[in-house]
Amino acid sequence: MYKKIIIMMFFLVLAKGQDYHFNPVIKSILIPGWGEKSLQNVKRARIFSNIELSLWAACIGSYTFSYHQMLKYESFAAEHAGVNVIGKNHKYWVDIGNYINLDDHNNEHLRWRYLDELYNESNKWSWDTRSNMEKFELMRIRSDYFAKAGEYIVGTIVLNHIVSAIDALYLLRLENITFVPILSNEVNKISLNITF
Repeated sequence: MYKKIIIMMFFLVLAKGQDYHFNPVIKSILIPGWGEKSLQNVKRARIFSNIELSLWAACIGSYTFSYHQMLKYESFAAEHAGVNVIGKNHKYWVDIGNYINLDDHNNEHLRWRYLDELYNESNKWSWDTRSNMEKFELMRIRSDYFAKAGEYIVGTIVLNHIVSAIDALYLLRLENITFVPILSNEVNKISLNITF
């Protein structure tokens, strides 16, 4: 909901072609570097904008690679284990990477008395070789690794927004700081008055 509102506000600003007088902190929360640019600090604005673009590129790349790896391991399992890939959850893919066939999985779970984790015959699989099962498991782990990396990158994007907002607040307050030297007729007396 909030994401849609922010995106609509951003496009309204672009469509009007006017610079709305938002607080620079709000600008930096929406788009890192925007608040710094409005405070005439182009170098910092460029840094935050480049970090944002790099993080988005890394995030999209990570999720895309994870998705392609998922498609790859699913088709590999269909070819080498006879799996029907439609409608399977993540736990199923983890299980078929750890057990050579459905019977081994169900027998072990019966010994552990995990009756709710048994699969029926519609979910059967049987790997042609153990090496193919291990290759599948490495592909699945790689896919999960890149999906998890994408989650961390999203967290870093949020952190970049927060740091940019703090930096804009710092620059905004830095503009309002005044230094007034006070000289008196007394010997060796100089003072500095700082207000913000």
